[in-house]
Amino acid sequence: MRRALSLHVWLAVALALAIAVPALAGLAAWAAGGLWQAGREAHLRDQAVAVLRTASLDTAAQREAISRRLAALGVEAELGPTVLDAKAAVDGADTKQIAVDMSAKMALANKPVLLTPGFEQGGPKARIESYRQSAVVVGQLAGVLWVPRESTATRWAVALGAGLAALGAALAVIVVLLRRWVLQPLARLAADAERIAGGELDVEPLPTRAREVAQVGDALHGMARGLSDALRTSTAAEHERRFMVTAIAHDLRTPLFTLRGSLEALEQGVGDAHYLDRAQAKAAHLDRLVSDLFTFSRLEYARDAIAFDEVDVGALARRAAEDAEPIAAARGCVLQVRGVESGLAVRGDADALLRVLTNLLDNAIRHGRGRVVVGAHRENGAVRLEVADDGPGFAPDDLDHVFEPLFRSDRARAPATGGTGLGLAIARRLARAHGGDIEAANDPAGGARATLTLPAALP
Repeated sequence: MRRALSLHVWLAVALALAIAVPALAGLAAWAAGGLWQAGREAHLRDQAVAVLRTASLDTAAQREAISRRLAALGVEAELGPTVLDAKAAVDGADTKQIAVDMSAKMALANKPVLLTPGFEQGGPKARIESYRQSAVVVGQLAGVLWVPRESTATRWAVALGAGLAALGAALAVIVVLLRRWVLQPLARLAADAERIAGGELDVEPLPTRAREVAQVGDALHGMARGLSDALRTSTAAEHERRFMVTAIAHDLRTPLFTLRGSLEALEQGVGDAHYLDRAQAKAAHLDRLVSDLFTFSRLEYARDAIAFDEVDVGALARRAAEDAEPIAAARGCVLQVRGVESGLAVRGDADALLRVLTNLLDNAIRHGRGRVVVGAHRENGAVRLEVADDGPGFAPDDLDHVFEPLFRSDRARAPATGGTGLGLAIARRLARAHGGDIEAANDPAGGARATLTLPAALP
């Protein structure tokens, strides 16, 4: 679509056309009318000259006949016979028109032998503005013809008529374009608004040359797109909520069932210390699950509550490794921090980022066979922290789902690992609240690798 212009520009163009087109048409009609009237006058003079070519002034009857024929044409005349001096003047004149004027004056030097009836009523000289004077020399006659001028009113009428016709045509074009570029788009906008109100959010872009109308159309299209995105997000959130309710019910039912069975066994005196340990483990698991659920729900608005300060990435990695060391030692896992470049810093909440890294380490320790490595480096203006383990890695079908809350897989949700299914989801939410993200992948050499990417604090 061509570039849209403001309605002010289009209105100015329309006003200019409404003025210029009739004016130009009127001027053209005035000029054409002048040429047409000049042609008519020339034709009338030629007709009068044709009458004189075969005329003779010898008798009164002949003169009367010439007078009547000229009067019928509306032409007045003063004529006399040509003289020898006049012929000599014609032969010696430099131009034909000068020769004709000299011959006419010499022929009329004496009393004219032929005067048309108009001279008997004061002559055309008294009304000279209504006649065009033309000297003629035809055969044995010479003199002046008075040809009536064409009416100026007719010329004005033609010019005004052409101007009005052009004005009408210009207004018709303006109305057609106004209807196409403004009225029809506005009607379509009204229809689109009604469709949006009815829940139909598939709105096409609006073709128009008027910038203001195009802006309204773009705003309406953007609103429809935003509502569509919001509806999809709401549908996805509702789906996630239902899934989480179902998953939470399942996760709560299993430890509660075990806890209840252990307590009933102890109550009936058939249990031993093993039943008590199992009950305590399930109670601790329930406590972690409830705590993670509470944390996950709060992180929906985490970015608004985060205080962004400069955080040393090396110190953060070492602190996370120290916090996770007891868990690693209990599982017989070696935890190493190596390959951390010096001077790395990000902006964020140190405690929140520590929670992210701790969750990644906890997941790696629970699924690794005996070694977990933490590293960090700078890449393309961002800081990348990597947590790698030597476990079986992620199942290929699970890679796109491992960060979903309460996602179930044989690896990540096995009861033996003790996980709640929310650690990675919490870590990703916190990372995105800091303007970063987390990606999961399988290392070609074996094991899983989780990469936390955050914007670097220094350029």
